[in-house]
Amino acid sequence: MAQNIKLVCDTNVLLDYLLETREGHKKAESLFNAFGGVKATMMCVSLSLKDVDYLAKIAMKRKFRNDESVLVWATITVLVSQFGWNCVETLLRIMTVIAVDDQVCRKALALRPVHNDYEDDLIIAASRQANADMVVTGDKDMIKHFPDLCVSVEDALKQIDEMDQDRA
Repeated sequence: MAQNIKLVCDTNVLLDYLLETREGHKKAESLFNAFGGVKATMMCVSLSLKDVDYLAKIAMKRKFRNDESVLVWATITVLVSQFGWNCVETLLRIMTVIAVDDQVCRKALALRPVHNDYEDDLIIAASRQANADMVVTGDKDMIKHFPDLCVSVEDALKQIDEMDQDRA
């Protein structure tokens, strides 16, 4: 693998990183922290940002939904909107965004026989167009259907660790 790798994070990895309540948070946090010692370009697909905004807001609402306090709900209503924006702003500070254009949309359609999920196929097509070295995902089907490109967080961490050892 090239010394300066291009790594795309799938939406589920972005959410794991941003939301401490998610099961994969610690691993995703380790992945993001691991880039301090490796020359890498961290990327995400533009469509993932709108999903992060929406799903981060839902996660915050769920966290507090059982609290019937009027004060808590009034506060949460204000915070929920800002929380989604903050998540997107955080990603924009640390990641390069890959656009989804007409060409990517058409290439994603061609992936249907391999992986019958258009949203995932958009991520694959955009990543290929950006010449990404890997897509880090928690989606086992994506890893199975695109083993040349998709890896788990654990496997990405192993590859980064190997790169660090090679440089030492």
